Amino acid sequence: MPRLIGKKNNSALYAGFAFLIALVGAIALEYFGVINYIPNFGKETKANNTSTNQPVQIKK
Repeated sequence: MPRLIGKKNNSALYAGFAFLIALVGAIALEYFGVINYIPNFGKETKANNTSTNQPVQIKK
């Protein structure tokens, strides 16, 4: 059985890791466009379809 008497608490270390993980998660969400807090930051989206399929009006 481990001795817990006199053992120091590492709550500051755990809080730091939790903050770091939350920060990395927020940056990943911003990068992939789930949130848009910083304008023009993140992955560029390219248009897959460049052709126009709109109806053409012919004037007579």
